[in-house]
Amino acid sequence: MPAKDRYHDTVIHALAKAGWQITAEQVAVIIEKRRLWIDLRAQNEAEQTVILVEIKGFENTPSPIEYLANATGKYVLYRAALDYLKIPLPLIMAVPEAAYRGILSEEIGKQTLQRNKVRLMVFSPEHEEIIQWID
Repeated sequence: MPAKDRYHDTVIHALAKAGWQITAEQVAVIIEKRRLWIDLRAQNEAEQTVILVEIKGFENTPSPIEYLANATGKYVLYRAALDYLKIPLPLIMAVPEAAYRGILSEEIGKQTLQRNKVRLMVFSPEHEEIIQWID
């Protein structure tokens, strides 16, 4: 299993505050011999919704562009695997507010997210709260 992102527990707390229950961590998605790991599966019983969440910190990187490429590439790969396996759960990329206001608000970030149809959950690391959902 891969290492947990720095914000793993922060996102769990933010989701819990918003009424979500974590039903699994490090969710394995397997195609033939290849295993992919998505950080969380969460359920909101009030809305009867289940989502998969991939957490990305976008911090302490010498190249925000390289991190953007890796994060969106992984998101697209995971979504392709879910589609192939006919797993109809939405995939959400959880990002801290600083990343959303940084590289993701720049035109290159906006274009990358839009063209790849990346769904976001923006959270406050300090308050452990969800700030915004973006489809």
